[in-house]
Amino acid sequence: MKKALLIAEKPSLMRDIQKVYKTMKLPYEIHFASFVGHVVELKEPHEYKAEWKKWDLNVLPMIPERYEFRVKKSAYKVYKEIEQQLKANQYEFIINACDAGMEGENIFYSFYKRVGCKLPVKRFWTSQTTDSAIRDALSNLIDENDLLIRNLRNAAMYRSVFDWLIGLNLTRAATVKGGRIIKIGRVMTPTLAIVVKRELEIQQFKPEPYFQFEIDLGQFRALWFDLKTNDNKIKTLQIAKQIQSEIGNTAIVRDVKTERKTIHAPSLHSLLELQKEANKFFGFTSSETLKIAQSLYEKKLITYPRTESKHLPTSLAKNIDANIQSLGTLSEYQDVVQNILNNKKQIANVIHSKKYVDDKKLTDHHAITITEVSLGNKKLSPGELKIYHLIARRLLSIFMPPYVIDKTAVVLESAGHFFKANGHVVADKGYTVLYELFKKKQEQPLPPLQVNMELPIHTTQVLSKKTEPPIRYTDSTLLDAMFHAGRFVEDKELQRILKDAEGIGTSATRAEIIEKLISIGMITREGKSFKATQFGIDVIISLKNHDIVSPVLTAVWSKKLKDIVDGHISSSQFYSEMLQYVKESTGRFIALDMEVAEKQEVIVGKCIVCGHVVVEGFKGYTCSNKACKFFISKSIMKGKITTTDAKKLLSGRETREIRFTWKSGKKGKAKLKLVGENIEFVFSNKSKT
Repeated sequence: MKKALLIAEKPSLMRDIQKVYKTMKLPYEIHFASFVGHVVELKEPHEYKAEWKKWDLNVLPMIPERYEFRVKKSAYKVYKEIEQQLKANQYEFIINACDAGMEGENIFYSFYKRVGCKLPVKRFWTSQTTDSAIRDALSNLIDENDLLIRNLRNAAMYRSVFDWLIGLNLTRAATVKGGRIIKIGRVMTPTLAIVVKRELEIQQFKPEPYFQFEIDLGQFRALWFDLKTNDNKIKTLQIAKQIQSEIGNTAIVRDVKTERKTIHAPSLHSLLELQKEANKFFGFTSSETLKIAQSLYEKKLITYPRTESKHLPTSLAKNIDANIQSLGTLSEYQDVVQNILNNKKQIANVIHSKKYVDDKKLTDHHAITITEVSLGNKKLSPGELKIYHLIARRLLSIFMPPYVIDKTAVVLESAGHFFKANGHVVADKGYTVLYELFKKKQEQPLPPLQVNMELPIHTTQVLSKKTEPPIRYTDSTLLDAMFHAGRFVEDKELQRILKDAEGIGTSATRAEIIEKLISIGMITREGKSFKATQFGIDVIISLKNHDIVSPVLTAVWSKKLKDIVDGHISSSQFYSEMLQYVKESTGRFIALDMEVAEKQEVIVGKCIVCGHVVVEGFKGYTCSNKACKFFISKSIMKGKITTTDAKKLLSGRETREIRFTWKSGKKGKAKLKLVGENIEFVFSNKSKT
């Protein structure tokens, strides 16, 4: 019998596939192995040429003759184990079971090239980790020469090469010119520019006073407005007082308009929409939401989360009853689920609605939704429960009646001055009954009113106000700005390209980009908002109008990558255009004058070895004594070590509980403490899971 080696992206997925495989009878025997995400990476410049080690403008741009990979230090053991497994067994083919998408292709094929494997490859492809989905994917492996898979693989490799060329060449040029490390990236830099632009608008904003005039009619209030311009702002207090002195004791209704609004449930979640909603309702950062969603996916409770799509495929929609039924065991949804399942006509209408089900609008993956696996007795963290229920509510809502309101606008007159008030009455709560907990205080409905009705004015009030600066970005609004980056350009064709490319970055990378900007000190998080630092502002100002600052650059190249996937351009054409751009762009960078603020040294404590101060560096906390080797990394087993954590360690205290990922793929929480020069874990009784 033929033998195959299946390589999963993570140990948890490997175990899930292994369990299902044992229940099947396939015409070949499968052995199993697992990565831990990326196990190899593109080599550093000096590993290609010794002269590239020095950060020298004369060697730029650095363009390798061929691109080679090195084993990541953190994944060396995993790499060697799989390498030995390949050498020790006579496999006829390999099964690529990395995540079904561009990044999964990159993770697998970068390893495949580094290890020098020549075996044929079959693709295990699924957006769900339920037993039935795994069984179906194992029974229908895709050949590596499938056109879509091949194009996706090429696009994945060229994306990583492009990011290497842009990032390393432009970062080195900017750093040498600026005198301190200045990270440049095709997505990171335009994202920084968006935040900087807003920060400069806030700094340059000059508040202007204005006034409004309000009358109280008992059951409701109305604001004065200019009938010609529809503006309710009054320039001076004198004019406002004049209006106040002129109005009478009553106001006459001049116009009443009532309009019925029918609002259907929004589309299903893409990762972007889930991140925005979680930030709005719970204050979760984009990276927190992604981590939680990934965990729910690995627990088989939701479909693949790293998706740009808001639609379901027809094949899944036809069997959506099972997904809905899985929520029937939860008390808060029992009645809703029963009503939905009893209304077969409504289910059919949704399945045929292009708003929710459209094969033509799918990306690598369909929208995020819950699977047919019920929550049962699974133990979820508070964050996991919140995200799970957001996804569950969104699925149920599309099968429920729309939200219907009657919106009323009334215009009143008193002594030649006009006033306006708005209100609404809910005719049918529809799907919004699922969101009662999140509703803000509702606007009060207006009383029954008719034209020419005269109402007594109880009191009047002049309101003194000031114009407000634009508000800073939050996770939700910055993600939205990245997605809708076309708003920042005027050219209509470029706007179209940005729309087609779905902005800058991807749902899977936007959160990572934001966190990286924070880690390198270009933006900071203040509460729920982002603020550009002086360093970040200086970088964008120094770059002037270079296209790396504009979202257009990344959109144009993202579109080219998509064209590779769709078969519209060849990989060789893409690479040729890429090299020309890198050469031109590096030349322009070398000609720039970079004027940036000097880095402020952050001291976290005293070195326990030599007593000198320990300062924050890019990758960790280092003793300022160059002869001393004491160092605390900022990242330990995927756990983030903050400056506060470092300060606690150096003062002899334990850190907060930090979430770590062990080599087996299991996750757990532990505190850290310093014992001599060594960092040790401190576990509670139930931390490591």
